[in-house]
Amino acid sequence: MSSVIQRRDFLQGSAAALASTTLAAAAGPEIRTAFIGTGNRGAGLLGQALTQDNVRVAAICDIDSTARDQALSKAGRDNPRSFTDYRRLLDLKDIDAVFIGTPCDLHAEMAAACLEAGKYVYCEKPLGITPQQIELALRAARRSPAFLQIGQQLRYFPALREVIRQIHQERVLGEAFVIKAQRHSTPARPDPQRAPRPAWYDDVKRSGDLIVENAVHNLDVCNWVADSRPASAYGHGKRYLPQPLPPGSVMMDGFSVQYIYQNDMHLDYSQLYLHPRALKALPNGQWYVIFGEKGAVHLTHDNGLLYEAHAQEPRPMVTPAQQAARENALADFFACIREKRQPFAGVRVAAIAALTAILGREAIYKGRSVAWKELGVEV
Repeated sequence: MSSVIQRRDFLQGSAAALASTTLAAAAGPEIRTAFIGTGNRGAGLLGQALTQDNVRVAAICDIDSTARDQALSKAGRDNPRSFTDYRRLLDLKDIDAVFIGTPCDLHAEMAAACLEAGKYVYCEKPLGITPQQIELALRAARRSPAFLQIGQQLRYFPALREVIRQIHQERVLGEAFVIKAQRHSTPARPDPQRAPRPAWYDDVKRSGDLIVENAVHNLDVCNWVADSRPASAYGHGKRYLPQPLPPGSVMMDGFSVQYIYQNDMHLDYSQLYLHPRALKALPNGQWYVIFGEKGAVHLTHDNGLLYEAHAQEPRPMVTPAQQAARENALADFFACIREKRQPFAGVRVAAIAALTAILGREAIYKGRSVAWKELGVEV
């Protein structure tokens, strides 16, 4: 399979995803689900699943008794069974689909085992934190009659889909050359009302570091815009606060990476938790600017503006309804099962997104340009 994200794959997946914004999810047989990991993210997925028609929560699995009991109570209407070992779910005949919301270093192992057992998988991002883990999941997906959908929810934002459709299909920029993207925010203040992050999050050997655990969302959007995957990366980052620490020791709070894509597009991406709150003139938040031969597009997760090269004012690219519409990743997951089609954010999207983040991390850690081929994974 070619390592370039094929335009045909994008168009087919985009059409399916766009059509699914008005899904009648109630049509079709009941889908029986199990949840592995019911902490913060897993509990959120569980709550969403409980709102879907003809979906039953049949099992809850978590090694944390408090999280497990809370999830069992939340899904009480379905009277789910309780487990502490996810492997006990694999042979259950009354489980159709499994949600994985565990720490990042466990995603690939669990996803591969569920796929091997013929279960549909909704796996939180990233797919894995090492190239070896990505390869494990890819091999299982190739053999499985089921599919994996990755929790790259930005793929299901209507505004993003519409703007990227115009870039690809209507060629509003002509040829696109450069992407500049950022995810900046203010340093977090101690908040006694807020639960602390779990220990695994700051452990880079479990989370994969900030670029893999967190920036994988934004890097996936950049891959989607580029309609390609990186060929190489070079970057720099560290833990800046409360005192500078070298990358690879604890989770970074700032980094920047430059990617060169197979189709020769260039991405300049930065993520910083150092942004001042009061200086409104500094562009904070998450955004993407795509520069091309006819101008530039400013893209956020709920809006897009086209700046034609010689126009005085930008042109809106999405309607108010598209701006207000919510992502529908979970609804589309169940629709894909019922309609026997592949998800837009499938295993190949998952693998390329995770490997893009891993490539950037390795460039930061090694202090040199790193080529995609060094990762050793065919996608």
